[in-house]
Amino acid sequence: MSYWISLVDAEPPHDEIWEGVHCSWNYSNIMDHLPCGWARDWQGKQAKDMIKPIWASMAFLTSDPKDFRKFEVDHEKGLGTVEVCNSILKECFDGFSKCPEGIIRID
Repeated sequence: MSYWISLVDAEPPHDEIWEGVHCSWNYSNIMDHLPCGWARDWQGKQAKDMIKPIWASMAFLTSDPKDFRKFEVDHEKGLGTVEVCNSILKECFDGFSKCPEGIIRID
């Protein structure tokens, strides 16, 4: 299963304010072992509340990626890799930093 992570305005009618990024379940194993937790659990949180956990998670993945390789789904096929997970987190960090008052929507 895959998800689309985006941001909506906190005020009704909750218009989309950041288009977002795609994230599949392949990254749940890695993310469950990071400060940010699995992206599916971000639903309804305010973007500013996830900026620090995402930053810390990127630091973990960058400082010692081999510690997280055991959680990859299939490195050879590029499924659930540390590098792509870090890329997803970077996109979320950038989007959430630009729209900190936004509400996270997971579709």
